[in-house]
Amino acid sequence: MSMSRPPGRWHRLIDKLSGPPPNEAVLATRKGKLFWRRYSTFSCGMLISLVLFIAPEFVNQWNRVPDPSTLQTLQVRILYTQQTEPHLFVELSNGQRREMEWPIPVSAGGRFRSHVWDDAQRESLPGCRATVQGAGLKLTLTERFRIWALDCTEKNISISFSTTSKNFPRDLATSLVTGLFILIPYYLFYVFIFLREKRGHL
Repeated sequence: MSMSRPPGRWHRLIDKLSGPPPNEAVLATRKGKLFWRRYSTFSCGMLISLVLFIAPEFVNQWNRVPDPSTLQTLQVRILYTQQTEPHLFVELSNGQRREMEWPIPVSAGGRFRSHVWDDAQRESLPGCRATVQGAGLKLTLTERFRIWALDCTEKNISISFSTTSKNFPRDLATSLVTGLFILIPYYLFYVFIFLREKRGHL
């Protein structure tokens, strides 16, 4: 007569995290529903992580430091500047007005300062006719143009590609590590939520 093997250590841990025995009454009301409706709390948590962490980080890694030869060169008149993105508001030679930004990590709602210029340069640039080199960001919900070089001869201000690109890989690495530092415990917590929902206790 064969005997069933006792549950292993991981099985016992999962069973303990899942809580009391399944709540059959609650599970019956969820039967046949779509996954996101059966596990609404878990699904909401996954959606939040996608919007706040995964999607912005994917965009960041897709828009790394470009080849300088691929940059677009534009003649602009700088209308005004600000500390956080979009850092510059400019008028193109055809009269179109456009927002531009220095290389910074993309986030769901952050406003980041750039350290490629100082306050004196930022305050001096409005009114300047400048040459900028940059590229549009890919995979963003709105049109965004990233500047990698700026030259304003009348104000004697020049910010080169080497200046803007020097620390950007480090910034991206910091952003990635920070995201992982947040997501690992976040996902562990939502595994616990999923196990509870699976038994009808949430």
